[in-house]
Amino acid sequence: MKNTNRKGGAAIVAVLVMIIILAVSCALMVVTGRKSIKANESVTARIPEGYSMEETTPEEDTTAEEEVPVEVPEIKPSMIPAISSDYQVINLKDATFSTAVLMDADSNELIAGLKYDKKIYPASLTKLMTLLVAVENIDDMNAKYKFTDKDIDPLIDENASRAGYVAGDEATMEDLLYAAILPSGADGTLGLANAIAGSEKDFVKLMNDKAAELGLTDTNFVNASGLHDKQHYTTAQDMAVITRACLQNDVCRKVMFAEKWTTKPTQEFEDGIELDSILHSRFGGYFIDADQDGAEDAELEGGKTGFTDESMFCLSTVVKYNGKEYICITTKSDGDLIATEDAIMVYENYLPGAVGTPVTADESSEAENSDESQADDNNVITITDDTASSSKPAADENYEA
Repeated sequence: MKNTNRKGGAAIVAVLVMIIILAVSCALMVVTGRKSIKANESVTARIPEGYSMEETTPEEDTTAEEEVPVEVPEIKPSMIPAISSDYQVINLKDATFSTAVLMDADSNELIAGLKYDKKIYPASLTKLMTLLVAVENIDDMNAKYKFTDKDIDPLIDENASRAGYVAGDEATMEDLLYAAILPSGADGTLGLANAIAGSEKDFVKLMNDKAAELGLTDTNFVNASGLHDKQHYTTAQDMAVITRACLQNDVCRKVMFAEKWTTKPTQEFEDGIELDSILHSRFGGYFIDADQDGAEDAELEGGKTGFTDESMFCLSTVVKYNGKEYICITTKSDGDLIATEDAIMVYENYLPGAVGTPVTADESSEAENSDESQADDNNVITITDDTASSSKPAADENYEA
């Protein structure tokens, strides 16, 4: 019996040992499994600053770009005039001019005209462009230019009109402006050209640049005074545009409208040169009577005269009428005072409300399409050197241009 019990006890012990072993094994498995699970848990990696786990791309500059101001050219109102709705063809049987135009300077409209787009020689009307370009390029009106023999001698040889400067004289820019316009002095224009651009040739480039800026496609300048050259031409319409541009500049207006001016002292004139306006002298004793009531209706403000043998007598005039300014250009008139009368005829017949003879359709056609021989005579292209005369107009001391 005792042996049987021992065997049974051993079996029980063996079973207990196995249970303990199994328990320990399970405990180890649990512990090991937990460690394995923890090992598989995701861990946030520390990424150095500036790096990314994503696919790298070139670094973009996120700094806001500085805005560079874009220079937008100033859009200027067109200087080319429009045709008025009540435009009339100029038809004056007693007038001697070959081309003409009447412009409302306030509205920039042509209200009457005759062959105003035909090329003509402007003579000293050129000096209006010289005035405009000079004023726009002068920094100091008191700056001086000293004349030399090289300046004056050619003007004497060409019999060009002069204000009265001689070699050695010093003139301010302001005096030269008046010298160029009032007595139509070529010495004034040459002094301005040399002082501003270094030479007349370079100054003429500025004049043609200004013409292009104004939209003048039928104008070309060769000199600053208007002395005759076949390549120096314009039209009545272009001349009206230039005159209007001068009106829009306060300094140009002052010079254009002046009747008199005294320069600083010169070598020959210790009290200065007395300058008188040729234009105002030619209108002396005349007045514009638009309504034919015997009283003056329009006041002459200013402008410019012009003459060469090839151009004949030209006028650019500005009048004040009923509170508005009007510009009249007439070209190739037969005489100095006749040119004055021609311009007055245009004003008295074609200013708004003027008492003029209405133009019929047939008369308009006749005026615009005169016979071929007269058209050729009026056209600047057909003028030759053979037609030039050596005579000098009695009213002028010198040729005006």
